[in-house]
Amino acid sequence: MNFKKSISSLKLPHYKSTANKASVKIAPPEEVLLPMNMHSGQAAEPVVAVGDYVRVGQLIAREEGRNSSPVYASVSGTVKAIEPYESESGRSTRAILIKSDGKMELDPGVKPPEVHDLDSFLAAVRASGIVGLGGAAFPLWAKLDAIRRGPIKTVLINGAECEPFITSDDRTMVEHSQLIVKGVELLKTYLHSEEFILGIENNKPGAIAEMQRVFADDPSVVVKPLKSVYPQGAKQVLLYNAAGLVVEEGQRLASLGYIIINVTSLAKMAEYMETGLPLVDRCITIDGSAVKEPGNFVAPIGTRISYLVEQAGGLSCEPGKVIFGGPMMGKTAYSMEQPVVKATNAVVIMNRKDSVSLEPSACIHCGRCVEICPLGLNPTAYAKAMEIEDEAERFALLDKEKVSMCMECGSCSYVCPARRPLAENNRSAKGFARKYKAQLQEKEGGK
Repeated sequence: MNFKKSISSLKLPHYKSTANKASVKIAPPEEVLLPMNMHSGQAAEPVVAVGDYVRVGQLIAREEGRNSSPVYASVSGTVKAIEPYESESGRSTRAILIKSDGKMELDPGVKPPEVHDLDSFLAAVRASGIVGLGGAAFPLWAKLDAIRRGPIKTVLINGAECEPFITSDDRTMVEHSQLIVKGVELLKTYLHSEEFILGIENNKPGAIAEMQRVFADDPSVVVKPLKSVYPQGAKQVLLYNAAGLVVEEGQRLASLGYIIINVTSLAKMAEYMETGLPLVDRCITIDGSAVKEPGNFVAPIGTRISYLVEQAGGLSCEPGKVIFGGPMMGKTAYSMEQPVVKATNAVVIMNRKDSVSLEPSACIHCGRCVEICPLGLNPTAYAKAMEIEDEAERFALLDKEKVSMCMECGSCSYVCPARRPLAENNRSAKGFARKYKAQLQEKEGGK
């Protein structure tokens, strides 16, 4: 893999117009809708019933199964429904609808957790409901639990925020630097980590300056400005650019003595340890060519997009596309009434002109997709594989071409002159390979 060459070749317009806009805490909406699958694992299980009165920070759904995460009421009010819900990715689950009473009354059980050793620390993080807030939504407790399998010498803190438009992590670093300091101290105390590398793209001078200021007297923390290239915030790219390391296919990052934590996840962890308030709100960037007054808004999780748009002055025109997250890796919303979830760091709303998709044409085999891929993968090979009818042959080719390593960053689609839907095809190929491999393992286990 020509790793170093490929990561420096894609530069995107930043569109960081909200970078200097302080986050604004909005008034509670009339209702919130809280899906049970706001994390990467199995859906949470409701523990409340229709008609129940709930308060902010009250447990309304327990974690269920592997890599699950609890869900807490983000407003006080009455549970109006527990209904079917389909996310923008097509995952079906249930969602709890809470009618707000506008009081934001805090649950009396909210208090700082008692933490005195590794076990109680990990249990507290688990109870917080915090997941990867940069978009991955992997439960934070499960990531930190890697300490049980070996020492975590180095923590790589991800403040890159490389997608266009999004500035919510930037605001975390500028506005809540003391929480980040507290988060580092907690990991020193309970994980016994010795080194912290805070990677920040150099288009965030305010965040870099603030992080350098608060960690000026801590030699264990290195604030590392990084080039503003995409996808700088991806795990493999950040690891290479910030630490000079490469994680191989199938290799766990923890095996190198490293873990990567999103900077806002770290701050929220510290906030929970100080206050006992679980993850019930977050900063969300609202921006895009259809938004009148873009900004950063601290909103209860479960707030509908339409209400957030009102806080941003409404729309200047009819929207052409609404995206959860950034335009490169985000997912398209199917309704303005969808709620923001734990991992929603931005909602980008584009006008119709900026949303037009050009018709794809035949692949001209120019090789640009391979050249731009941070890992030197071959998207055209995945497209060919998905045309193979025999599933065993299809899987063999995908496995040979290391489809599981694809980060789904969208760089290949961005540079393709034929406008081929390469990123979407890569995602489908990964899904097929994952499912087929699981079936093989199940068959082998049944012998």
